[in-house]
Amino acid sequence: MIDTEAKKTPLYEAHRSLNAKIVPFHGWLLPIQYTSIIEEHNATRTKAGLFDISHLGKAEVTGKGALEFLQLLFTNDISKAESKKIVYSPLCDKNGGILDDVFIYNLSKDRYLLIVNAATFEKDLAWFNSNNSHRVDIEDINDSYGGIAIQGPSSAVILQNICEADLTALKRRRFCETKVDGFACLLSRSGYTGEDGFELFMASEDTGKVWGDLINIGKSYGIVPAGLGARDTLRLEAGCPLYGIDMDESKMPLEAGLERMVDFNKNFIGKDAILNKKARGIKELLVGFKMRERAIPRTGYPIEDAGKRIGIVTSGTYSPTLKENIGFGYVTPENSAIGKEFNIVVHSEKKRAEVVEVPFYRRKK
Repeated sequence: MIDTEAKKTPLYEAHRSLNAKIVPFHGWLLPIQYTSIIEEHNATRTKAGLFDISHLGKAEVTGKGALEFLQLLFTNDISKAESKKIVYSPLCDKNGGILDDVFIYNLSKDRYLLIVNAATFEKDLAWFNSNNSHRVDIEDINDSYGGIAIQGPSSAVILQNICEADLTALKRRRFCETKVDGFACLLSRSGYTGEDGFELFMASEDTGKVWGDLINIGKSYGIVPAGLGARDTLRLEAGCPLYGIDMDESKMPLEAGLERMVDFNKNFIGKDAILNKKARGIKELLVGFKMRERAIPRTGYPIEDAGKRIGIVTSGTYSPTLKENIGFGYVTPENSAIGKEFNIVVHSEKKRAEVVEVPFYRRKK
């Protein structure tokens, strides 16, 4: 049954016309799949996949002191976001717990776009406003813009047909303001799949036309619309942790494998708590693992070594690309080294797994 209270993206009717299986997702109605998760996954890896990302939270921060405000809120060095560049960063509370992980776009001097998770948008906005000692303007622009991600090796050649910007000049984690299909668009070379690809944000009323034209143009290149199911298997293969599953307020960036996104040379909310935890010693770390026995690891499965519980599975799936079962989980530091083996308890049966390097999959450049 469709949740009548859930919000619809600008592409909701397009999904229905394509016979998508639609499910509630953090307050939104979104497609989980159109044909099959594996088919959509493989098409994205080999050709191109088209995703609705309109549900992602969008806020604009402007005004003198915007950079200083963001530096205080986020653990990463936001000054690395030079003009038309994107910085990824955890957002932490005073205890060092991760409130969200956010992409920060430097639009121009004293003007930034924040792309946050759908599940945390209201919470994030409240946190931004409660810590706004710099008196910057924080605007909720969520309903004004739709979002589309086109991902895969054929994404550039498909998109170039209706994009004014020269995509060969756009580098990874950078963006431009251009026209796509004749509509004003913020276009970034970014994504959540491990493939080359682009994310587009445009006015809500323009999103359906862009979506439809990309599908029509992309047919000869093998493009398929793809849902949340393929998005999840793709992101896990690419080694991307998911907020609310692989990390949350109970985890610090150091525990979640995000220490490289923490700049201790500046002041930020949660810094003292993180430094104190680091000095005392981290008791758990997020690792990637592959199953060495036939079993799919699922969220919440215990991890054991020598009969002793050492952690828990957070994400797990069958990898359509690698044709192996893979997962993320938190384990004690002494069990986190590459090559370390332990057991995943699957319905009371112990199945062997091994810690491996993440990402599980790297695209050929």
